[in-house]
This record gives sequence, structure tokens and C-alpha cells, in this order.
Amino acid sequence: MRIALLLASLFANSFAAPIPRAERPLLRRTVNAKRGIAFSDTTTSDLSNAANTAISWEYNWAVTPPTNLPSGIAHVPMQWGQANIEAFENTVKEAGAKYVLGFNEPEQPSQSNINATAAASLWQKYMNPLSASGIKIGAPAVSSAPEGKTWLDDFFSACDKKCKIDFLPLHWYGQGSQYFLGYLSDMHTAFPEYNLWVTEFADTTMNNEATVKSFLTDSIQKMDALSYVERYSWFDYSRSTTGMQSNLLDNNGALNDLGKAYFQ
Repeated sequence: MRIALLLASLFANSFAAPIPRAERPLLRRTVNAKRGIAFSDTTTSDLSNAANTAISWEYNWAVTPPTNLPSGIAHVPMQWGQANIEAFENTVKEAGAKYVLGFNEPEQPSQSNINATAAASLWQKYMNPLSASGIKIGAPAVSSAPEGKTWLDDFFSACDKKCKIDFLPLHWYGQGSQYFLGYLSDMHTAFPEYNLWVTEFADTTMNNEATVKSFLTDSIQKMDALSYVERYSWFDYSRSTTGMQSNLLDNNGALNDLGKAYFQ
């Protein structure tokens, strides 16, 4: 009797409707908390290629994010220079920003061009209040030219420990990842109290894609392992980079070979 019942049960179950499996969600590629993009293009549709990649953050040298920024990629607002600085606090607080960037290459006449003493005064008045809201503040981002470090020394001296700073953004262009990484080490030694954000970096070698790619892959691998490098963004996420071959997109806005290496 037991055998008959067992056979009947097996026979019935063999014709029962299968239980549907839960739909598997589409998996996002592993996100790298350090890796970001510096987006300088106006073709915002190209941003779709950043979706579901290793990229976790973006900045565009502006306060507001570009349109079509994929979900899951955080925008980091920047107060590029002195213009409209009085509105910066309210704008970034309303946007729910967690991090902000300050003046862009203030030591360079062709960039934000702000005297270190004036910058310290502006900082205390307009940037410091963000700290009370829990927003992390990046120092003015200087170039790797000798005057960059000199300007930072003057800025911190003028601040007299009264400027709210949480991390130190830097820019570097040149050839040879060993020299780039050496520069980061030197700046970390000079300003050990701050983690670094490398918000612009690239190899300037022309007509040699293999060399540029080798620089990129070696640099990001080493920075991923450096505890004092908090974030970085290659220059740049665009279809062409004037005077260099460091663009991450091809002429159609798709990831080129360099972009694929960076976005993996």
C-alpha cells in the first residue's frame, strides 16, 4: 500500500506545473569606490556608457551634474572659482551632496587664479559652513607644477588652521607612472594629515596608445592599493582630449580600448 501511494505521489508530481524561479536581478559590475570620471564633454548621451561599470563617482568642474548621469554614480559638485560662491552652500545642501571640490588650479592665471590669502578668506566664509552639515570638503586642487605646492603652503599658512579641509585634490600630467606615483608619495609626505583625491591625471605621450594604456593600468592598480589615495579620476571622459591621446571614448561616444581598461 505504501509503495502504491509513493508511486502515485511521484506520478502526480511529475506532471505538476513547475514552480517558477525568482527572476535573477541584473548584476552591476563590481564598483570601485575610488574610481571616477572627469566629464568635460557636452555630449551627455555618452554618459550611458558609464552605467553598470566600475565607476562610482563623477565631476564636471561645475556645481550641478550633467544630464543623463546614470543612477549609482555620485556627482561631486565643484566651486571652480570665485563666481557665485555665495550660492554654493545652499545649492549643494539641497542636492544632498556628501563631498565637494574647491577652487580649480588657483595658482594658474589661466584657471581660477586666486591669491592664496584671498582664497583662505573666501574659504572660511563660504566653504567652512558646509562642514557643519557633514559635507566633506576638498582643498583647492593645484597642478603638479612647482608653484602648485608653493600656493598650497601659502594657503594653509593664510588659513592658520581655520579652514575646514577633509582631503587634498591634486592634478598631474606627464610621462612615466613611476614619476606620477613618486609625486603622490611626495605630496602625501608634505601633507600627511590629508588623504589624496587625484582629480586629474593622464599620460601626455603622443602617437603611442600602448604607452598611454600601460601608464593607465599601472597607475590605477597602484592607487587602488595605496591607502592614502581616496579617489581618482582620469582625464578625461570624452571623445577627444585636446593635445593628448587620453580620451576614454571613441568618435561615436563608445568606450575605446583605453576606456575599457579604465571601466573594467
